[in-house]
Amino acid sequence: MASGTNTVDKLTEAQRARLRALRRSYEAELPEKLALIAGAVAALEGAESDRAGLEQLYQHIHKLAGSAAIYGFDEISRAAGSLEAWASSALTAGGAAPARVELAPMVDALHQAFSASRTMRKRARGAPIRPRR
Repeated sequence: MASGTNTVDKLTEAQRARLRALRRSYEAELPEKLALIAGAVAALEGAESDRAGLEQLYQHIHKLAGSAAIYGFDEISRAAGSLEAWASSALTAGGAAPARVELAPMVDALHQAFSASRTMRKRARGAPIRPRR
């Protein structure tokens, strides 16, 4: 591939439109993906050791980290990557969750990344941004 060229630049308008549609579809699925992660995190609350729960959390986060990057949601991918590393460490420790205190801020960062992506999308479409309350 020639240096300095971007694959997206070589796409036809129809291909770009299809990619935009796929990205919108993925974006619409993000709340459900975040809800699955929140559910897995909630299931871990108070558990001393829950390898099956950690594995479930890891799988959800791993999928989100990769797919978010593919669709251009870099902040979500990075936030999910932090959670993925945490879950991987917990699994390596045999299912005993190390430093569970770290989990809440990482989940918050994931939700903030999602909110930021929605705000940026609205601005890109020219939609008015509602002020935070």
